[in-house]
Amino acid sequence: MLDGLTQITERRRMQRWMWILIAGFMVLQVEAKIDPEHQVTIAQMEKFSEAFAAVASEVNPGVVTIVNKKDMVVGVRSSTGDPFFDRFFGGRMTYRREWRQQGLGSGVIVSGDGYILTNNHLIAEADSIEVELDDGRKFGAMLVGTDPQSDVAVLKIDGRDLPALKMGDSDKLKVGAWVLAIGNPYGLRHTVTYGIVSATGRGNLDIVDYEDFIQTDAAINPGNSGGAMVNLRGDLVGLNTAILSRSGGSQGIGLAVPINMARNIMQQIIEDGEVKRGYLDVVVQDLTPGLSDALGLSVNRGALIQEVGEFAEQTDLQPGDVIVGLNDREISNADEFLTRIARTPPGAQVIIEVIRSEGNKKLRVTVDAFDPFRGLQEVERQRALGLNVQEMTPAIARQFGYGAQWGMLITDVRGESAAEAAGLRRGDVIREMNRRPMRSMEDYEDVLAELKPGDEVGIIIRRETRRHYANFYAVLKVPK
Repeated sequence: MLDGLTQITERRRMQRWMWILIAGFMVLQVEAKIDPEHQVTIAQMEKFSEAFAAVASEVNPGVVTIVNKKDMVVGVRSSTGDPFFDRFFGGRMTYRREWRQQGLGSGVIVSGDGYILTNNHLIAEADSIEVELDDGRKFGAMLVGTDPQSDVAVLKIDGRDLPALKMGDSDKLKVGAWVLAIGNPYGLRHTVTYGIVSATGRGNLDIVDYEDFIQTDAAINPGNSGGAMVNLRGDLVGLNTAILSRSGGSQGIGLAVPINMARNIMQQIIEDGEVKRGYLDVVVQDLTPGLSDALGLSVNRGALIQEVGEFAEQTDLQPGDVIVGLNDREISNADEFLTRIARTPPGAQVIIEVIRSEGNKKLRVTVDAFDPFRGLQEVERQRALGLNVQEMTPAIARQFGYGAQWGMLITDVRGESAAEAAGLRRGDVIREMNRRPMRSMEDYEDVLAELKPGDEVGIIIRRETRRHYANFYAVLKVPK
């Protein structure tokens, strides 16, 4: 019996070696058929693959996992067992359910002492933020500041000699260049994907207010947000931010904030605590080929000036000018022009190249500071605060039975606005704002004209009923 098993085992071993020899012979035959030119190509592809692997190995330690935590508390009511009490008293409160909501994203270490770039939407509502490094170390993170208008946030952890990534120059990126995306999609930490730069300067996507995205076909999925986009030298060129997808997963359209924009925002947040953007009081639109033909122009790209506001009259810019260059760099459309002006520090001078009927002209223009209230009518300023008012007069007071003979009568309060948050109601009368009596609409408009985003306004409100009235103090915070 044992001799029979031994023979079977030996036969199977011989068959296995025979198949191995046949497979080896076939491989040798295939290699023999590859001509020298193709063998060189394969060697080049192997080097290309090794380059990807080397970049991934170098960059991975500088990409971190962002764990955002939010404490949630919900009161849970249960039945009393008596329908009468349940109907009138809504049951009884039996317990408070508390839990911690947790989300995962990515971030990039950009300095050895612990500054980290990530996306604002990852940490906007977090009660606490934890950062986990590639080597397993965990740190509590401090939120240095955010810029929701570009979806950039800056964190800080206490560390020394951390593996920071070198920041490149995203303005030098070319369409077709290879890039790698590194992050934590679906919690799969330090996932590396690759693709090419599909486009630069992507805007008009209604994702954030200031859009100048790098578009790539490298796979980006939920959890990649805040991660690194690097070139083949391992330089950080973008901050992975969003995808355009019908499925919720990658469909070949990933978007990243250019590192030049993110770096500028980070420096302002660290140094000034806020982001200041440049502004020119002009209304521009894309110059299309059809519009160019209709106007008899020799170019079919650029930003066509429609209007020049009062704050830009001294710039010598004129309606009908076509902006084709900014600081010796081409301008292709209106969004590109506005984005680049916004990235210019207020007070800086720029050279704008325009085309007019008499030819090209270069104008030196001083960039102003962006003010979201500038140029708005007073009624629009009121809407920004979430309220509408009208001047209280003796006639209105008599008509509606008010004891107050002067002030600003609130006629509307918008839901989820600054005014609602301050506790204001329709029918309240504003008596003072920042210690200034509101005796006329001019008084009110003067205070509005001085307000800036983020300011807090102290107001005294008179609230009346048929039998009595009360004065109280409230704080109205101007939205950023």
